[in-house]
Amino acid sequence: MKRQSIEEAILGHENRNEALRRLFQERRVDLSEARSIECHFWTSGRDNAAALAAGLSDRGFKILVQAPTAEKMDSDRWNVEAEIRQSIDLTMRREFIEELVRLAGSHNSTFDGLGTLV
Repeated sequence: MKRQSIEEAILGHENRNEALRRLFQERRVDLSEARSIECHFWTSGRDNAAALAAGLSDRGFKILVQAPTAEKMDSDRWNVEAEIRQSIDLTMRREFIEELVRLAGSHNSTFDGLGTLV
């Protein structure tokens, strides 16, 4: 992944996270409370999915899904979903997002975003 593409991806996540942060604050969600955070990735092929999953596991993530998608038009596309327990504040930090974007990029993958129950 090129430097400009990495920066664009990070900025996109930061913009979405700011909107999410406002929503969480409106709902009076404790952003410092540790909770289950799910991170979603798209990749191409079994080998990239396995390498990405290993990199995530090395960083303390639990792998929830590592499987090909059901898309007929792109049979080589894989979905990787990983869970980590930490605060929303930590999850929305630029450093955390950048680490996931770079890790994904190093395995021909894309970090698609995150989710959590509130």
